[in-house]
Amino acid sequence: MSEDVQKSPMKILNKEKALNALLESASIIDAAKKCGLNEKTLRRYLEDVEFQKEFRAARRVVFEQNIFKLQSLHNQAVDTLERNLNCENPSVEVRASQIIIEGNRKDFETLDVLSRLETLENEYKKQIDETRNGKRL
Repeated sequence: MSEDVQKSPMKILNKEKALNALLESASIIDAAKKCGLNEKTLRRYLEDVEFQKEFRAARRVVFEQNIFKLQSLHNQAVDTLERNLNCENPSVEVRASQIIIEGNRKDFETLDVLSRLETLENEYKKQIDETRNGKRL
């Protein structure tokens, strides 16, 4: 295929449609149906290094948007758990308590790992600095 055909407006449009469909679909087959392209075409696009880069970048944007959305719901979720701690339905109260306790445990573990990682990074930087200054070989 010539370079002109590969970069034709139709080809660019098809890749854009494929990219959007892949982001919104659970499978390549579903994406092909959604964008009106052949499944083999989507698979060929996915083998292309440039398309892979664009797809990864687009997925990252979608992922980050979802994280922001989840973060915006965090306070509401905590309020809901707090409200259900005293809703007079024992099974709901127990489940809310379990979620809170498990969340706190995970948060503590995360903070602990981050602290340890920071310590290791600082120690590594110190060793690098000492090596550069000729104190260590």
